[in-house]
Parts: sequence; structure tokens; C-alpha cells
Amino acid sequence: MSGSSHDRKLAHVALLPSAGMGHLTPFLRLAASLTLQNVNVTFITPLPTVSLAESQALSQLFASFPQIKHQQFHLLPLDNPSEDPFFEHFRLIKESSHLLSPLLSALSPPLSVFITDMSLVSAVIPITEAISLPNYVLFTSSAKMLTLFLSYPTLADSKAMDELDEMDVVKIRGLELILLKRLPSVVAIGPLPPCDFEKGQSQLSWLHDQPAGSVMYVSFGSRTALSREQVRELGEGLVRSGRRFIWVVKDKKVDTEDNEGLEEVIGDELMERVAAWHGVRILAWPQHGDQKVNADIVERIGLGTWVKSWGWGQETVVNRAEIAEKIREIMGNESLRIQALGIKEEARKAVGSGGSSNEGLSELINIWRKF
Repeated sequence: MSGSSHDRKLAHVALLPSAGMGHLTPFLRLAASLTLQNVNVTFITPLPTVSLAESQALSQLFASFPQIKHQQFHLLPLDNPSEDPFFEHFRLIKESSHLLSPLLSALSPPLSVFITDMSLVSAVIPITEAISLPNYVLFTSSAKMLTLFLSYPTLADSKAMDELDEMDVVKIRGLELILLKRLPSVVAIGPLPPCDFEKGQSQLSWLHDQPAGSVMYVSFGSRTALSREQVRELGEGLVRSGRRFIWVVKDKKVDTEDNEGLEEVIGDELMERVAAWHGVRILAWPQHGDQKVNADIVERIGLGTWVKSWGWGQETVVNRAEIAEKIREIMGNESLRIQALGIKEEARKAVGSGGSSNEGLSELINIWRKF
């Protein structure tokens, strides 16, 4: 039976996400995809979690995939907590990273590889190197952000950008120019398909009843809380635009602190004029992190508009009239619609049979089986 499927070594992969739904969701989807390809998966959850949304998503994953092993990672308390619960969570993982070594070494069967979030690299790599465990990084931002991420340690000593020859760069369809010699081994496995438990959300039934391409999605991520004034200006701008929209209303950084009713946040008058309140994606208006880099890419490749005068983070309050104008401009732009449809088709091909997503993941699994 040598060489049969029964003799093939099964890879054992452990995943460690960071705080925030934007970081957690890709890990949930990767865990599900690996499990469906007969990989042993251990999902490590740093405790306590920051938000209720994270706790609920994790519960749904383990209920849907009981074969995934759940390994809790209890973090040490900090003497001087940060006002930002997400940043505090990063610090907690860094301060508790020495506890990972015995945790990882005790997993059975022995791990083939360890996959971590990009924000945890500095804390985790010394640990995995010490126990000779291959460490992969799930990088879910743009290729442009990856080059900055990899170059960041040397930027302080840099005085000027190197002049490049055209032979030093490569153009990948759908992405901008990338310096090959500065990139580590990168395998494209995205877009990762949503888990079945994500598809049952109530907003989908409403979306299916709307005309194709007619709905504006507005969300600033799980870490961003707009001021009460900006929330109301945004709401009025959305209504004035005359376009259908789905909006994640958020004026607290952590959902467990959302103890006020929606009408208290946006006001009774606006509440009476809005019919649907759930959301999934973004309105390009960078607030922090890699969002400014991503906004630049969206504008460069013709997928949207970045209004730089709106500032960075909450430098200023953008008024409702300007918000409404830009929404109408983007939603009515035919070239943006065509460009978006092209990207959608490329993504569909990537996750289809023989696509780059499936091929990339299969390539990795075959490598891991040899470890």
C-alpha cells in the first residue's frame, strides 16, 4: 500500500489570529478550507477576546467544524492597560508569547507549521525559531503594504529610494508593480471563501431583493468608532444620496460597550427614515492602519475614489452634503462599475477549479506534508 492515500502523512497546522474581526475572519475561513482538504487544524484563541462579535464567530466555527481542535491561550494581565482594547490585546500577546512554546510543543500530533497574523510576527517568530517550527504569516492586506511591511525595519537608515530597472519588477494582473527581489516566498491563496455559517446572516435576504450593483456598503471595521457628530453627518449624507445602503453603525470601539439604542446614536428623525441596518464591507475613507495604503491602490487601479481632503482618522468632520455628493458620484460611475465587475470575475476564477486560490492552498498542503 506504499504510496497510497492511506500512507500520505496528514499535515497538522496551528493558527493564531489577532484581535479584530478583520483579522479573525480570514483565519476562520482558512481553518475551514484546510479542514475540508483533510488537514488537521488546531485553532488557538487568545483569551480574553476583545469583542462579542469575535466570541460569536469562534463559537460558530467550532460548532460547524467539530474536527477542528480548539486550544485556548490565556494571556497574562497588563499592569498598565491601554485605552485601545485592540492595541492592548496585541501587547498582551507579546507579553505572553513565552507561554506559546510549551503550548505548541505539547500539541499532538506534532505540528507541521504554525500560521500567525501579520501583526504578531515580532512576538511569535523568536518562539517558533527556538523550537524549529516553520512559521507562515497570513497576510491579508495589499502587495504594496507587504513591501512596506518588509522594508519597515530598514527605512530608518534609508536616505533615498533606489533607482529601478524594468527587469527588477513584474506586473501581476490586478495588482501593481512588485519588486520580486524584496519579497519572501509568497503563495496566493485568496480570496478565501466564506464559511457556511456566515451566509445565513439576515441582511442577505434583503440584498437578494435589490437590483444588481445598487447597494452601497458602509463600514469602517471593528476598530473604528466615529464621533457621534460624524455618525449623524454620515447618516444624513447616505439618505440624501438617494442610494440604497447597508451601514454598520458604530460609535464605540468595542461592541460590548454598545449599551445605547440606535436611535440614541443617530437621532430619532434619521432613524425614522432608514429601513435596513446591517453591513459587511467598506466605504473608502481611511481611518488607521493600512487603510490609507489600500485607499491609494483602490484609486490607482480605478476601483473607487479617495477624497484626501476628508483627512486621516477623525481629523475633521465631513459634512452630509459632501458625503451625499461623493456617494452619488461613485454609484453613478459606469467605468467603476465595469472595473469592479472585472475584478469580481478574476476573483471567481481564482476560487474555481484550477484557480490560483485552490492551487496555492494545495501547493502549501503538499509542502507541509513533508515537514
